[in-house]
Amino acid sequence: MKGQATQFDPARLVDLLTQQRDLYRSLHELSEKQRSMISGDRPELLLNILRDRQDLVASLARLNEELGPYRRNWDAVYAALPDEQRSRSSEVLHEINGLLRRILRSDQEDSALLSARKQAIGTEIADTSGGQAANHVK
Repeated sequence: MKGQATQFDPARLVDLLTQQRDLYRSLHELSEKQRSMISGDRPELLLNILRDRQDLVASLARLNEELGPYRRNWDAVYAALPDEQRSRSSEVLHEINGLLRRILRSDQEDSALLSARKQAIGTEIADTSGGQAANHVK
């Protein structure tokens, strides 16, 4: 199996992982913008951010397909990497994992914020509707 792992181009693997990390950085930046749009009452801009995020996710999916052959035998591929590429791969993977954690946490917080806003708006509408009904009765 070790011979099979060495057929992979270590530089290509590091390049693919770096591309993946860069896409996750962009996704994280959009997550930050998303939060400001949700907090700042700019829902029309939120749709643009969500569209951009969808494009990044599609790019990540395509990149993931390219990484597939490396992932199938990851332990052997990783063990066969020269020290420099193994170290670089480890650094990039560590950064990717940190970005993923931050993106997921941010998305969970945004979801809770949107849910709270939806509930508050629903309450305002119900209060307004109730007030209008009371005015019609008089």
